[in-house]
Amino acid sequence: MDKYDKASQHIKESLNTKNLAECLSQTGRFSYCALCATSLSCLYKYPAHVDFKLDCLRILCNHLKLMLQLPTMREMANCELPLDAKVYVRALKKEEVLKEGMMIIVQDLLLLAISNGTYDARWRVLILYVTRVFDLDLSTVDNFELNVVNCLSNFLPVQTEQEQADAARRIRVSKTKRFALIGLASVGGGILLGLTGGLAAPLIGAGLSSVLGTSIVGVIGSVGGTAIVGSLFGVAGASLTGYKMHKRVGDIEEFQFRKLSTDAETGDIHLHITIVISGWLNDDKETSYIKPWENLRDSPEQYYLRYESSYLLEFGKAMEYFFSFAVSVAVQESLKYTVLSGLMAAIAWPAGLLGLASVIDNPWGVCCRRSAQVGKQLAETLLTHSHGNRPVTLIGYSLGARVIYYCLREMSQREKCQGIVQDAILIGTPCTRNSSDWNKITEIVAGRVVNAYCRSDWFLKFLYRTLSMHANGVAGLQAVQSVNDRIENIDLTDIVSGHFEYPQKLTEILMHIGVNVDESAKLQLITTQSMPEKMCESLKINDDYTVKKSKSVIDLTTIDKQKNTTQ
Repeated sequence: MDKYDKASQHIKESLNTKNLAECLSQTGRFSYCALCATSLSCLYKYPAHVDFKLDCLRILCNHLKLMLQLPTMREMANCELPLDAKVYVRALKKEEVLKEGMMIIVQDLLLLAISNGTYDARWRVLILYVTRVFDLDLSTVDNFELNVVNCLSNFLPVQTEQEQADAARRIRVSKTKRFALIGLASVGGGILLGLTGGLAAPLIGAGLSSVLGTSIVGVIGSVGGTAIVGSLFGVAGASLTGYKMHKRVGDIEEFQFRKLSTDAETGDIHLHITIVISGWLNDDKETSYIKPWENLRDSPEQYYLRYESSYLLEFGKAMEYFFSFAVSVAVQESLKYTVLSGLMAAIAWPAGLLGLASVIDNPWGVCCRRSAQVGKQLAETLLTHSHGNRPVTLIGYSLGARVIYYCLREMSQREKCQGIVQDAILIGTPCTRNSSDWNKITEIVAGRVVNAYCRSDWFLKFLYRTLSMHANGVAGLQAVQSVNDRIENIDLTDIVSGHFEYPQKLTEILMHIGVNVDESAKLQLITTQSMPEKMCESLKINDDYTVKKSKSVIDLTTIDKQKNTTQ
C-alpha cells in the first residue's frame, strides 16, 4: 500500500463516511439535492447570493451525478414562495444507507463544503439548517468539524530522505523570506501543512477524493492543491495570534488578537472561529479583556481583540467615576422608580449631571472615533483572509459592538464580502439604528444579525443627548426596523438595568441570545435563580437551548414564541 492509499484509508476510517453518489437511489439523490435547494431558497433571498446558490447546486449535482437536474434545482433555489422540505426528508428516510441516521447527509455536505479549500459561511449556515431539518443536535456539526480537523492534523506520513531534505530546504527559505508571515506567537498554531512544509497536502487531497469521489476534490491531490488546502486555515495554518497590521487604518495604535481559552481539549484549530470584542476596560490587566467572556463556548477556536487599550481604560475609569456621581445626583433629585432608571424618565437631565459631562464626553468621543477605525481595520483583516477561509462569528458589547458595526459596514462596501461572517451579535451598540445601514449588513452576514438592546440604558441615552440621531435613534436603546426580517431584536431590559452591567452579566445575555456558554455556568445560574424568572423557566423546560445557536435554522413560529416569552 503506497502513501496515498494509506492516507485514503486513514481518512475513511477516521471519518467513517460513505460515498452517497453510489449508495443512494435515484430518488434519494434527487431528494438530497432538492432539500438543499429548498433550504437555499429559505436562507438567501438577496440577489448577491445568486451566484453562490448556483455554485453550491452545481457542486451538489456534479457530486450526485444529477447535472441534468441543475436547471430544476436552480429554479427551486430562487423560488420566492415557501417550499416544503419535509417531503424530501421523508423520501431520504426510506433510503437503506440512511437507516443508520441522517447525520450521514450532514457529513457529506460538510466535506463538500471544504473540498475546494474554502469553507464559506453560507455553506455552514446551510449545513446547520439541514441539521435542524433532520431534528439533529447542532453540536453534532461541531463534533464532526473537529473530527475533520483532527483527521487532517494527526496523520503524519513517513517521509523519504529526499522529502525530508526538501522539507528542511523549505524551512530555511521560509525563515529567510518570512514566507509564512507569522510571528513567534503563532509558531505553535500550524496544522499538518505547517508541520510538514506542505508535503502532506496531496495526501489530504487523495484521502478526501476517495471519500467524495474524484469529480469533486481530485484537484486537491495535485501539486497545486497544496495552496488550496492551505487556504482553509490560513498561511501555514497560522492562528490569528500571529496577525500583524500591514495596512494601518487611521491612527490606530493597538490591534492584535489573543487566544481565548475554552478549557476544552480540542486542539488549537477549528473549521469555525469566533472573535469577541469588549467595550471598555476597568484596569490594565489582561483579565479585563478575558473575564467577561470566560464562559463563552461558541467555538473551540476563540479569540478576543485587544485594541486601543489605553483609551478604553481611560474611558472605563471615567465611566466608573461618572456612575458613582450619577447615583448621588439621582438620590438628590429624588427621582421616581429605581434610583438610576429614573434618569430615563426625567424630562431634563439634572444640572449636577450635566456639570460633570466633560469628564465622560471627551474619552467617549475619542473611543467612538477610534472604534470606528478599528472596525475598518477588522474588515481589512477579514477581507484579506488572515484567518484563512473559514466562517467567523463576531460578538461584541458597547464599543466592541460598535467595532463590529463599522466592520460590517465597511465590508458591505467591498466586493467579494459575502461568505466570511457567519453570525454578528451586537450588544448595547452605540451607533445609529438607521434601517438602511443595518439592512446592508444583513446582505453580507450569512446567518444571524442580532441587535440586543436595553430600554433602560440611561447612560447611553446621556452620551447621545447632544447628537442629531433623534430621527433614527440609537441601536443600543431600541429595536432596529428590518424590511426583510433578517435582524433579530432582543430586549435585555429584564437582564440588565443599564450599560454598566453588560460585562458582569454577559453569560446570562449570551444564554438569552442563544449562544453556547459553559454548561456548568449555565446550571449554576439556573439553580441559583440569578436570572429573570421567565428565563430560568424557559431554560429548565428546554434544556437543549443550544438549538438557538443559529436562529436561521429554527422554524419561524418557534422564534416568535421565544420572543414573546422573553419580552
